[in-house]
Amino acid sequence: MAVLVACAVGVAMGLLLVWANARAAITIAVAEIRDGRLELTRGALSPKVLGDLRDVASRPPIRSATLRIVRAKNRARIEVQGPLSDAQRQRFRNVVGNVRLEQLVVGSRR
Repeated sequence: MAVLVACAVGVAMGLLLVWANARAAITIAVAEIRDGRLELTRGALSPKVLGDLRDVASRPPIRSATLRIVRAKNRARIEVQGPLSDAQRQRFRNVVGNVRLEQLVVGSRR
């Protein structure tokens, strides 16, 4: 019985590692918002997109949130965590959704 439990724990840990690596591979950028100021913590974005995201974060100022921009079928998708209104979430989606993936990550190519 102990061997079976050990195997199950090992498989669960392996699956968790595979999930974490796959998630990291599709992540384009991660940004933190604190008191209306957006700072990239991982990855790079084109200056235009970064400026547009900073505008959304500052008007009205967002107290705290985390943005994760990921690849999804030749497009970018944004995942937002934090206490934001539906309108603010939609503004972030509009900024990322209106730019082709190649233009979004141009900042990392320089």
